[in-house]
Amino acid sequence: MLKVIEAFGGIGACTQALRNIGVNFEVVDYIDNDKYSVQSYNAINDTNFEPQDIRDWDKQIDVDLFSHGSPCINFSLAGREEGGDEGSGTQSSLMYESLRIIEKLRPKYVVWENVKNLLGKKHFHNFQNYLDRMEKFGYTNYYKILDAQDYSIPQHRERVFTVSIRNDLTQDYVFPPSRIGTIRLKDLLESTVDEKYFLSDSAMKTYNRAFGSRGKELDLNGICPTLVANMGRGGGNVPFFYDKGRPRKLTPKECWRLMGFPDEAFVKAREVNSDTRLYQEAGDSIVVTVLEDIFRNLLEDYK
Repeated sequence: MLKVIEAFGGIGACTQALRNIGVNFEVVDYIDNDKYSVQSYNAINDTNFEPQDIRDWDKQIDVDLFSHGSPCINFSLAGREEGGDEGSGTQSSLMYESLRIIEKLRPKYVVWENVKNLLGKKHFHNFQNYLDRMEKFGYTNYYKILDAQDYSIPQHRERVFTVSIRNDLTQDYVFPPSRIGTIRLKDLLESTVDEKYFLSDSAMKTYNRAFGSRGKELDLNGICPTLVANMGRGGGNVPFFYDKGRPRKLTPKECWRLMGFPDEAFVKAREVNSDTRLYQEAGDSIVVTVLEDIFRNLLEDYK
C-alpha cells in the first residue's frame, strides 16, 4: 500500500487522483492550515483531520509519496510577486518547510506543483534551490510545464510539475503525453442554475470596470481561462458568459468540474462550506486529471 502525505492539501486533488486511477493507498497525514479547506477535505473523504501549520509539523511517519502544492501567490503574476526566498516570511517561502520534511522523512517519491512563473527570471533561483536540495537529499528530479487543457479539462491552466524519485529506486520518469479530447466548456455547464448566479446590471458594471466590456466573457465552444482563488471575493473575479441572452457567472460546481472533481465530491463539500469558500478552494486546487496521468506513469507498482 502506498503511504501518502498530502501537504498544502486543499480539497485533496492528490487523494482524488489516486482514487480515480485505482492506486492502493492510505493518506497517513494531510497538512493544511485553512479550516475551511480541511472541512471540505474531511467531508469528501470521510476523514477527521485537523488544521495543521506546516511550520509546526514535526512528526515521524513512514511515507512513500509526499505531494505538495505549496502556495504560489508570491510567485504568481496574479499576486504581487514578493517571491519566496527562504526566511522571507512570505506564503510561497513555505516551500522550504516542505524541503525540511522531505529531508527528514525521505519518501520514495515527491510531486510538487506550482505556477509557471516560478521558472521566470525573478523567481528561478528558488526553483533551482529546490532542485539542488532535492539532489543533495538523494533524489533525481524531472520537471515540466503542463497545461490542464491538454489533459481533458477545458481550462487554460499552466503549472510546473516536479517529480522527484529517490535514487535507490533506480527508476526513471517520463511525463505523460497530452490526451487532448473533445470536451469544451459548454459540456461542463449545469443545465439549470439558481437565479443568484445571473448578473444584474449593477454587477455587470463591476465586471466592466474590472476587466473592460465583456473582458472576461467565456467562449462556450472553447476553454476557460485560469481559475483563481480570488473568485471567492466577488467583484467580477468569476468568469461569465451569456446564458440564453442573460449574463451569468460560472457556478461553484462548474468551477470544481473545471478542476477535475466529480460532482459527488462537490456536493459533500457544499454541505460544509459557502459558495465563497467553494470558489476559492477550486481556484487554489490542482487539476485532478493532470495528477492522474502523472501518477499513472509513476506508480505502476501500486495498482
